[in-house]
This record gives sequence, C-alpha cells and structure tokens, in this order.
Amino acid sequence: MAEQASGHRASAADAASQPRRRGRPPNTPSDQTAATIVAAARQQFAAHGYAGTSNRSIAEVAGLTHTAIYNHFASKAGLFTAVFAEAQDLLIAELERGEAARPSGPVFPGVLLDAVVALRAKDRTHVDFLASMYVEVRRHPELAVVFTEGPPFGVFDVIRRLAATPASAAGDDGAGDDVATWFWVVIAIGLAQFSTLSDEDTFASTIDAFRDHFDDLATGGS
Repeated sequence: MAEQASGHRASAADAASQPRRRGRPPNTPSDQTAATIVAAARQQFAAHGYAGTSNRSIAEVAGLTHTAIYNHFASKAGLFTAVFAEAQDLLIAELERGEAARPSGPVFPGVLLDAVVALRAKDRTHVDFLASMYVEVRRHPELAVVFTEGPPFGVFDVIRRLAATPASAAGDDGAGDDVATWFWVVIAIGLAQFSTLSDEDTFASTIDAFRDHFDDLATGGS
C-alpha cells in the first residue's frame, strides 16, 4: 500500500488535470474493486462470450491493470463463476421480493416473470449473461468442472419452493431430477434468450402474453 503524503495535498483542480491512473483506485475498499471487476466481466461475457473475453479486456473496461484482477480472482473461470453468483443472488432477491408483494394467492409464475423483467430493467447485461451461460458451460471444460463440482445452486431451491414442486426422490439437491423445477428454469432461460433478440415493446408484449396464458391455465380458461 502506498504511504500517504505527509505534506501538501493537491488541489481538486490539480488532481483533475492528472491523467487517470490504472490500478486499484486509491482509498477504494477491496470489495468495491471486486464489484467493479465483476460488472466489467459481466458486460464482456455478455457481449463477447467466454472465449472472446480476456482478463485484459475486462481490466480495460474496469479501468484497472490486468494484473490487478488476480488480486481478486485466480482465473477467468473463477471470474465467470463470480458473475454467475451475482446474477443468481439478484434473481433470488427479485423472486423473494415478488413473493413478499403477494402475501396471499399464487405467486408463481408471476414472480418469475417479474424477476426477469426487473433484472432486465436494472441492467440488461444481467439477463444477457444468463441467456448464454449454459451454452458457455457446455463449451468450456473448465467451466463445466466448476459448475458440476461446486455447491448446489440456491436459485433452484427458491424456484422449487415458490412453484410448490416436490423435492427430488433421489434425496440430493433435486436440481437435476426435479423436472417441474427445471421446467420453470427453462422458461426463465428462454425468456432471457428472447430478451437478447427483442426490442422493449416486443419483450413487454411477450411477457404480457405469458401472463395471460398462465392466468387462463389457472382459471381453467381456454
């Protein structure tokens, strides 16, 4: 860590005139720097895919040196996993927010549709990343290892609970065996993929069509 200057402090005008330094911004907490890296990585992964993204390009977007990334993430695969973890946490938060807003009556699939819409509105790259994530995992062995040998994904349990689907008879976390839960996961991934291809009006009208369809099913309409 650089020592603080013991003498004069540069004026704001002098500081503004200096070229932007690359590396960790001074007096920025480590977790804030990590969040900056994750946001830049999400943007790059969503736009260029895993193979088309490098730590150097992520650092460029984040305004850091590429070596600074290794202070927080050991590898590109680890950074990809961190982006997914953030997206999962945000999706869970939106699902639970939707649940709290519906104290009575069925919450599903309305909360899932609301969550996808909310993430898209927050930052479209969240949804763009989710749209391509499973394809990237299948393409790259280092990602497949992380995602198959890592801890269970909490979002599956949340979706299972909200959709009131039964747990896996196999006795594991149920993500692979619970067909009903995977049905809703596939719906969410499909909407994310559609989001990357559609404009705002088309996406909104499609979400409305889904709502109408599921409402008809719930009420026995045709």
